[in-house]
Amino acid sequence: MTTISPVDPDKYVGTVTQVNAAQVHANLPYASAQPERRALSKGGVGDFVFVDCERTKILGRITEVKIPDGERLSVEPQLGNKSEPNPIGRIQLLATVTDSDSKLTRGVNIYPKIGDGVYLAGAEILGQMIGKSATKAGEINLIIGAIEAGDQSVSVELPPEKIFGRHCGIFGATGGGKSWTIAGLIEKIKELRGKAIIFDPTGEFCETAGIDTIFAFEANVPNARHVHFPYTEITEDDLFSLFRPSGQSQGPKLRDAIKSLKLVLALDNAVPQGLQIQNGVVTKANQPRAPYFDALRANGAAVHSPKCDFEIASLSEQIKAECVWATSQNNSNYFGGPDNNGASYCESLVSRIATLINSPELSCLFRTGGDSLVDEIDQFLADDNQDVALISFKEVRFEHSTRELLLDIIGRYLLGVARVGRFRERPIVTFLDEAHQFLGRTIGDEYGSVRLDSFGLIAKEGRKYGLTCVLATQRPRDIPQDVLSQLGTLIVHRLINEQDRNTIEHACGDLDRAATQFIPMLAPGEAIIIGPDLPAPLPLRMRRPKWPPDSRGPQFQAYWAGRQ
Repeated sequence: MTTISPVDPDKYVGTVTQVNAAQVHANLPYASAQPERRALSKGGVGDFVFVDCERTKILGRITEVKIPDGERLSVEPQLGNKSEPNPIGRIQLLATVTDSDSKLTRGVNIYPKIGDGVYLAGAEILGQMIGKSATKAGEINLIIGAIEAGDQSVSVELPPEKIFGRHCGIFGATGGGKSWTIAGLIEKIKELRGKAIIFDPTGEFCETAGIDTIFAFEANVPNARHVHFPYTEITEDDLFSLFRPSGQSQGPKLRDAIKSLKLVLALDNAVPQGLQIQNGVVTKANQPRAPYFDALRANGAAVHSPKCDFEIASLSEQIKAECVWATSQNNSNYFGGPDNNGASYCESLVSRIATLINSPELSCLFRTGGDSLVDEIDQFLADDNQDVALISFKEVRFEHSTRELLLDIIGRYLLGVARVGRFRERPIVTFLDEAHQFLGRTIGDEYGSVRLDSFGLIAKEGRKYGLTCVLATQRPRDIPQDVLSQLGTLIVHRLINEQDRNTIEHACGDLDRAATQFIPMLAPGEAIIIGPDLPAPLPLRMRRPKWPPDSRGPQFQAYWAGRQ
């Protein structure tokens, strides 16, 4: 590829008049719209420019154009002689390029001097420099969009490490193009035979090109495999957040019941003498204490496992069996008789558990309809012919915080798989849309709660295990700061809310207040991509996916027209 000089005398737009740490001011004599010469003006807001510092060039972007206060009336139509306006502008300094290698380098290595010339930067030279700075010969790259300058448009490619390697955030208000960007990245991963799992809360990505397998938590969903997530893979804390036992009476009984049921499964019919088990429930009333506690110690690993590896259907009955006096009045080596007061305190918990484990909203956890998602994910990871899987949460209800809890459980499961080294040589990307619904939240109450932190943990430690995430949301202000700080690459579409823009500005040192003013003005499909491996924030026209996601809202026109 022929190297193009960044400074073209025909693209001269002005001269530097003032310099400070982050920006320069310049005369922009060609920036005004002269009668019948509007198309010939050069140096408008948003244009990229090079400041010529002899052997070094500084890439900047014009953020403001105006005329001095004393000349404001010079642009008003009037009779007779008309004076020429003298526009001035403000240029944000972005990156440095040296003549020796023509590569863009983050930051400013040398500052411009007053009198240095300013020249427009064309799309071709920008695309060439970005390619030299961000890619290497022979590497796999993804075409993510195009940079536009004037009537030129040049595709921009980035290696997957610079997009997904340090996690990625995709932000944008409704209609800004966020979903199209996600779909485009999914298609590229499929084309390049990468591995990805999409968590789809709304089902809008089910028609995206490149999806090999769709998993749904309800039967008879078109083109999807019916699955459930086995409750044996969740933790006791998850159960407590669902069942909400009161702390002083119900909580201890629930923990004792879980221990007893884990013991039943661990013994596997090898019941020691003196321990009574009837219909899968440990009987304690008036029974000797030693056999029970000896069995607990002998099977400590199984009993104290954080997983819920026991028969959930027996939990209500086991809680009733736990409602006994700690010791018999006649013999302290025996459990006492039934504790009626304790049983009455636990009646509401027993009823709640029986209701929840049989509720249709929680059938994805407590029933065995369809295949085990754990087994299906394991097969997907081992199958080289499958690249992209989608888990649809469209059919999962919001009642009992089922949707939030289920997604958090699956995220925690994937992190556990990553920690044993399964993704070190075969990295995988996870996509989470509507991330604000699932991050930084706590469900449950004061007696039993769980923080939805699995994807926060993936963002903090998944990278070293080969597990990375793409978090997409229209409300970046609701993403915890400790998670935002872990996102290396940000793709920012139009954001209207000022709090959202401030969140992006604080999370990214490459954007200042002047640069964030471009964000609410981005057109649909346009985005600013920012990252530590990129030389500067890049405004791109994101590539259109082959199969755009189904992001349609209510179809008023079609319905109302049919009723005329």
